[in-house]
Amino acid sequence: MKPDIRTIQPISTARGKVHIPGSKSISHRALIMAALATGRSQIFNALASQDTLLTAQALRSLGVGIQWDGDTVHVEPPDRRWRSPADAVMLGNSGTSMRLLPAVAALGSGRFVFDGDPRLRERPVGPIVDGLRQLGVECRYLMEEGFPPIEILSDGIDGSDVVIDARQSSQFLSAILLVAPQARRELRVGWQSPVASYPYVALTLHMMAGAGIQVDRIDSSRVSVPAPQPYPALHYTVEGDCSSASYFWAAAAITGGEVLTHPITRESPQGDRGLLDVLEAMGCRVDWMGEGVRVSGPAFLKPIDVDMNEMPDMVPTLAGVAAFAEGESRIRNVAHLRVKESDRLQVTALELRKFQVPVQELSDGLIIQGGHVKPPRMPIQAHDDHRIAMTFAVMGLRAPGVVIEGAECVSKSFPNFWEVFDSLG
Repeated sequence: MKPDIRTIQPISTARGKVHIPGSKSISHRALIMAALATGRSQIFNALASQDTLLTAQALRSLGVGIQWDGDTVHVEPPDRRWRSPADAVMLGNSGTSMRLLPAVAALGSGRFVFDGDPRLRERPVGPIVDGLRQLGVECRYLMEEGFPPIEILSDGIDGSDVVIDARQSSQFLSAILLVAPQARRELRVGWQSPVASYPYVALTLHMMAGAGIQVDRIDSSRVSVPAPQPYPALHYTVEGDCSSASYFWAAAAITGGEVLTHPITRESPQGDRGLLDVLEAMGCRVDWMGEGVRVSGPAFLKPIDVDMNEMPDMVPTLAGVAAFAEGESRIRNVAHLRVKESDRLQVTALELRKFQVPVQELSDGLIIQGGHVKPPRMPIQAHDDHRIAMTFAVMGLRAPGVVIEGAECVSKSFPNFWEVFDSLG
């Protein structure tokens, strides 16, 4: 397929009211919970993006009935858990799908193989394999140790004690938590600290509690999940994605504009909502309204020094904003960004330098000398990473001459991004 190339037109001030698609993280989890439920579920405002469609297709291959009707999904669990696919379940470059679905498959009986594209085969899955092995599930790597493709041979999960290494990704822990209620007996789930992006674990527990699932806290790094507990049929509305909204917050920040994003609430359990606090510290004004949140950019942005471990997906967005802030900004404690869709620390630094922004790449972060943005002398490469494409599109609102190569990758999380983005100003 020929790469999509987008030329970004600068604007004086970003203004607008932007409807944000449903949360990718919530959509993944809702699909899985519905597949494990006792009856037919409906998920409203679900995100139909490349990644969530891969999760839906994988669940279909296990025998789950899934029908999309616009942004509403109807989910019918199968009578038998699960159908064993004849071929490998292909997950593209969806790290979320690869980390969550092996645990789902392990609840069933049969052989299940999970694989993906070359980049996914470079993204580690050892912690979920190790966790399932602790629970008596037979797993093996079909190529390189610690990486996809993997084979699961299972006859359900008995329960017991398990400790998950979630220091690289919280999704390994979320995977075990989501399936724990369906074990044959109580499952005590512990984790090694610090957990990368812990708010996503909190999101998982929040959604489980909303479905009536009992989870008992034992201590700061261990919970007990009584089992078996049935998931009820869901009638769930997915809220707007704070990760997707962040690009429009950033647009307001760097242009001194004013953008309202909806539907997002002050009570949102999404960890990436925390970027609003960072933007306030940089001088932005944040106003919560009945339908969403409005961000107003300042005349001058302040630099920031911040630990982004709990919202690593926001690092490229924040780096783009920091490039326009006068002074030195530091982004810390995000070494796990190196195993995302791209090595996001390396790639963000590489593309910022095209704007003549002085940037130092650290093992776990970035140091950015802001206030030196110049028009780039060559096209910006998306590196097949949706968050890179969207971040540098936003920078193009102030820096003339930005051309994004590989712009089609936004379909991973925000299929109509370019249409919405073009409405600013």
